[in-house]
Amino acid sequence: MRGGLVWSAVLVLLLTLSIARSTATAAWVAGMDVVPVIALGGALLMAALAVLPIRWPFGLGFGMILGPIAAGVASWPVIHAAHPHDDGLGAWWTRIADGSAASDPSFYLFLICWLMWVTGAWMSWCVLRWRKTMLGLIPGAAAFAANLLNFPRDQNGYNFTILVLTLALLLWTNYTGSIASATRAHVKLTGDARWDFWESGLVAMAALIVIAIMLPPLSTVDRTLDVESSMFSNWAQLQQRLSHPGIIGVTSGGSGTTGFASDVPLGDRLTRTRDPVFYYSVIGEFTGPRYFRGLNMTTTADSEWRYPLGAVSLSRPILKNQVPVYGEDYQKLALSGAIVTMQRPPTGFSDVLFYPGALYKVDRDAVGMQVALPQGRQTNLTSIDRLSALRPNSSAGKYTVTVEYSTATVADLEAAGTKYPSWLQNFTTLPESGYRSPDVQRQIHDLAVQVVTAANAITPYDKATAIQDYLRANYAYTLTPPARPVGTDPLYFFLFRSKKGYCEYFASAMGDMLRSLGIPTRLVNGFGPGAYDATIQSFVVRAQDAHTWVEAYFPGYGWISFEPTPDFAGGYNPIARGSQGLNVCLRESGCDAPSSGSGDSVGVPLPTDRPGGALANDPTGSLSNFSFRMPDAGTLTTVVAVLFALILFVLAGVARYLRPRSVMGVWKRTLALSQLAGAKRRPGETPLELGRRLQQRFPEASEPVGALAGGFAIAAYAPHDEAASARSSVMEAWSVLRPMLVRRVLARLRPNRA
Repeated sequence: MRGGLVWSAVLVLLLTLSIARSTATAAWVAGMDVVPVIALGGALLMAALAVLPIRWPFGLGFGMILGPIAAGVASWPVIHAAHPHDDGLGAWWTRIADGSAASDPSFYLFLICWLMWVTGAWMSWCVLRWRKTMLGLIPGAAAFAANLLNFPRDQNGYNFTILVLTLALLLWTNYTGSIASATRAHVKLTGDARWDFWESGLVAMAALIVIAIMLPPLSTVDRTLDVESSMFSNWAQLQQRLSHPGIIGVTSGGSGTTGFASDVPLGDRLTRTRDPVFYYSVIGEFTGPRYFRGLNMTTTADSEWRYPLGAVSLSRPILKNQVPVYGEDYQKLALSGAIVTMQRPPTGFSDVLFYPGALYKVDRDAVGMQVALPQGRQTNLTSIDRLSALRPNSSAGKYTVTVEYSTATVADLEAAGTKYPSWLQNFTTLPESGYRSPDVQRQIHDLAVQVVTAANAITPYDKATAIQDYLRANYAYTLTPPARPVGTDPLYFFLFRSKKGYCEYFASAMGDMLRSLGIPTRLVNGFGPGAYDATIQSFVVRAQDAHTWVEAYFPGYGWISFEPTPDFAGGYNPIARGSQGLNVCLRESGCDAPSSGSGDSVGVPLPTDRPGGALANDPTGSLSNFSFRMPDAGTLTTVVAVLFALILFVLAGVARYLRPRSVMGVWKRTLALSQLAGAKRRPGETPLELGRRLQQRFPEASEPVGALAGGFAIAAYAPHDEAASARSSVMEAWSVLRPMLVRRVLARLRPNRA
């Protein structure tokens, strides 16, 4: 490969690697670490084919045919782990035909690997063979734009790197193309022509970097559906669904991945996935549990708790920012709010609006649904078992929700009594058939009696707390529970044999035990509080944060949350009772509901809300006066970008200085560079005398130095007509002398080696 192609290939490989690393950072699905390898493999293969003397249809066709093969090999470990019993391509053809492949993470990994192969291969071929850089950048630009718009976190460094490499590749290929065109046309380019090109390129690159730094970010969250106009909403929803295939939910009776579902299956192992689902920040003071409700599990059948899909008994429209009318009003409620930005709605539940606590109002047109009704006629909701968005009919994008949460104390709940309304009858018992065998239900009831008796629990609240604490203390959390014998009830095996499981097991156990004691109970499927991300100053909730918890009903106070799952990964602790804050907004005191107006402001949590914060491990306060904070990734990227732009501007300034427009300017630059090179002009020394001394000092520059000194003497001292004719010879001599003097200066500045 010629020198020009070598540098083009290096830039192509670096750019391919940067795009691939950006895609891996976006973590669309699990197993993305293989993406950079597959992208570089495609780029290297097509680079080799591009410089070989073969016809382009054969070279390009061979490289592209290898794409799906390489992608299949790269994604095979993940595919095989997800589908260990596949019988070959026939199984995948069936999945593609029936549409189930569209919700399979391993299939998306295969497609992404294929895309990255195409990105690197196409760029190599277009740049090195066809010399069409802009054409070659199209797949990579599309992939990077998708990463930046949908998953902007941790992309600052890649944004800067890809911008610089893209500009460098465009400049270099344009320059080498111009040289090649001039050579073919037998046109001799002057040295200044090359300097003009690079000087303009440096200035353009620096200016674009400065503009990129000063402009606001294109996106800090996914704004695919942040559109109110009905003209564009349907199109935006289509784009959102194409961009976000959704989060896979667990499947009943087998292995699966962590995610949101409409039932509480007690299956085998689960795989945790880190797919982002939504971001949120808190408005006002929120001291309740940050558990985001999705669906209430109110029925029991076939050994599991369920939200009965299609069995809505009552639905009521809830207009934007309208407070719904409930059939019951509860005491000790506080108000708070959250700004939620839904990134990837769960598959099959794209309309569900998630929120903590109980709904007060939301800035979307929605419909509240209740699936369990009291006996007799009912006109108002007593509970919202599912809140669905109407316009648009997807939860994607940003919405602001105001919620209620209970501040009832332990004493309040212990004194609540057992005077339950009639509509709760179905919540206090388990079905005699169609759920679990009578023998298993009897043993679960006996265990519940033993637990509450041992704890001397009398009130329903004390009984619920005793069962919660018993499960947390005597059972272990695991995503890979031991395999149970065929035909064994999964909850029985968990409670009396394995004593290991994940949150669905703990919640189902507590739910069954409470209902066996006649305490109104339901389960809730949703998401836990997530983790704080300082780069976007919001909490990030991922698929692995999908969670199931328990709620019990207390007269006068409504549904109260309990957490039977042990604190396996932070955030799942027993829920504190009563007001824990200093400025809690109590509804019964006439407090106004917290609001963010248009929803554009972001409530930043207090430092105590930030898991792993700077003071989290400083109980003595010894670090409180230490003010140094490591800059975040965005700040470091900005600093590097500014420094790089300054360097480019300095280089452009140096290039401009070394290209004077007059004979006197040339002579001044010659004197300056000669002095820096160690040959300072002596007092009284004439131009010709200096020229002869420089010829002796710099023998490699003897000819251009002599021509320049002689030309300058004529231009400075000869008559005007003759002096004007010397300018071209001086400029030509300077273009030859300039790089020689620069090399002498750099050699002199280089430190001496021992």
